[in-house]
Amino acid sequence: MSFDYYPKIDIPFDVRYTCLFCGEPSNSDVNIPFSADDIHNAPHDPLSVPACTECTSVVKTARCQSIYQYRNAVKAALTRKYQKVLSIGSNWTEQELQESEFEGAAFEGFKRSAWMMFTMTKERVNYAGWPLCVDGIPLAADDEAGGFTFDGTDFVSVEHAIEHYIKTFHLDAILLPELVKALGKDKFGYAVRVSRLYIGISGAERMQIIADIVEAQTEA
Repeated sequence: MSFDYYPKIDIPFDVRYTCLFCGEPSNSDVNIPFSADDIHNAPHDPLSVPACTECTSVVKTARCQSIYQYRNAVKAALTRKYQKVLSIGSNWTEQELQESEFEGAAFEGFKRSAWMMFTMTKERVNYAGWPLCVDGIPLAADDEAGGFTFDGTDFVSVEHAIEHYIKTFHLDAILLPELVKALGKDKFGYAVRVSRLYIGISGAERMQIIADIVEAQTEA
């Protein structure tokens, strides 16, 4: 196969001109893997996928081999870039925003547009694309598929979710991951709630909090 030609993935009619990574209108096709140096390490044949300008820029800078790795890289990049927008859904409900008493032109503009920005961004981050085929032949499934979903948002991993919530709520950078490690990802929400109670703690306080929480869960 010539590295100058990458076969295009099959695109269902209803998603033509759609970015595979985020669901926005696509601008062009991008080669996967983007660097020819990575072709021999790819778990599938080279292919070309439709992408928007923003997602294409992520693909061009990510050193990945498979389309699945590129999907994760784009999801992680979008989540980090739009962390503040995604945090709207963590801090307010739609009704709370509508009933808020923000004053001033800037705050009124935020009140009107914030929830729409949040939902649009979350849809981009959560976008799953469509089944991947080339000439009708399905691509091999992703053996490294994991992912973690919390509060309606899909993350690449639980570690990525931890990073997001530490930034969103300005949490202790050690406490939350240690609580998740001790309690398990099934109690991620509880770990976040506990972490929000203890901001600016010392190392000794952190160790005591973790010990107390683990003991309480063991006795429950």
